[in-house]
Amino acid sequence: MSFKPVFDESIFTPEAFVNHAKEIIRKDLPQFPVNVFPEKIRFIIEETNTNLMFPTDYISASILYAVSLAIGNTYKVEVLGGWKENAVIYLAIVGKPGTNKSHPLSFAIQPIVEKDKIAYRAYIRAKSEYDAIVAMSAKERKSEGINIPDEPKLNKCLMSDFTLEALATVHSNNLRGIGVYVDELAGWIKNFNRYSSGSEMEFWLSNWSGKPIISDRKSSAPINISNPFISVAGTIQNGILNELGRDNRNQNGFIDRMLFVMPSGIQMQYLSKKGISDEVTALYSTIITSLLESEPELDDYGAAVSNVLQFNTEANLLFEQWYNNNVDLINNCDDESLSGNYAKFNQHTARFALILQLLSYACGESDNNFINTNSVRGAIELTEFFRLNASKVHSIISNSNPLEHLPLDKQNLYKQLPDTFTTEEGVKIAESINIPERTFKRFLESKLFFDKVARGKYEKRY
Repeated sequence: MSFKPVFDESIFTPEAFVNHAKEIIRKDLPQFPVNVFPEKIRFIIEETNTNLMFPTDYISASILYAVSLAIGNTYKVEVLGGWKENAVIYLAIVGKPGTNKSHPLSFAIQPIVEKDKIAYRAYIRAKSEYDAIVAMSAKERKSEGINIPDEPKLNKCLMSDFTLEALATVHSNNLRGIGVYVDELAGWIKNFNRYSSGSEMEFWLSNWSGKPIISDRKSSAPINISNPFISVAGTIQNGILNELGRDNRNQNGFIDRMLFVMPSGIQMQYLSKKGISDEVTALYSTIITSLLESEPELDDYGAAVSNVLQFNTEANLLFEQWYNNNVDLINNCDDESLSGNYAKFNQHTARFALILQLLSYACGESDNNFINTNSVRGAIELTEFFRLNASKVHSIISNSNPLEHLPLDKQNLYKQLPDTFTTEEGVKIAESINIPERTFKRFLESKLFFDKVARGKYEKRY
């Protein structure tokens, strides 16, 4: 099966691509940009969409999460000297009840679930043998030349119902990294303060940033994980998105760390009788398993040591230009909540590039020596897709019109602008109320408030 690339070769220059990325922000993306994935993954997405009725946005984002977890602590990307990012993501799949949110995520993590099943069976066998040895008398062990071995530990990747103490213990047994999968994110977040006020929220803020996990509890052995990796994914209904913004979560940076997938027009589908072929399932399992088989080395202190990938020269230039463009968006954003969200995309984009590069490697389309330009291009597309979704969620959580967050002079200007206007017309209106031309043109660059419909012609979004 062949797929036509979305990008024409004529725009494969850093300057042209940054301009293209700017255009992406100005319009609603109908679907997840599937073209960023290798051909094998695009084929799997198409098959699950056609035969299992998985919404494209949901299965694509779910695969992104599964690849993040499959990479774990094996690799990091170095953006600059001292600035390294792992592949951790916090993903929220948003939709109405019955819109097939959970099944795509279950499909995507199935190879990891299978790995956990094998690990559990091995643990049960080892634990049974261990218990039998411990139950023997010292005389019996001596006569048979048996010493008490170390107690077996369960090495698992996924957790759904847990305390922070249990989570840290499981992670200490699997320094490669673990994933959290919760079918209802709202319930998970509601329980943040069930044991101690604020501590669980701080844990998840720190984990996303890669800060060490240090636990000293009387009830368990001390834990020190200097290189943690915990990715999170789950589903949430549109109607309870407001739960995410409570307890200051829309102000402390937690929401900024989330990646939301909230497509429009998703409806419950009729029963599909087609099903998916074993060949497609096997192909997907092979790709994810190839990433899972890699293990990080351990240093002299027993901490996981990640391989580090850097951008090649062209990719580095492209990322730098996108980064500077994002800084301009942040500096010109009048909504502090949104500007905080935009700032986190500097890290998200680097992580996306790492995920795409290693997924391409697992699919046999590239190497794992450097982050190349294709991966950075794809990362930028993912970022702008998630930026639009973040804006949608932000407006729901804040329960207000984004215009209300503007300074009064810009609110007044926005009201006086016609629904569609030219740059020249806008400048005249701005100057009539003592807003300089330069200030107006900076305001005009806000993709949250304006759509560019033609050269020099704009349309208000509210």
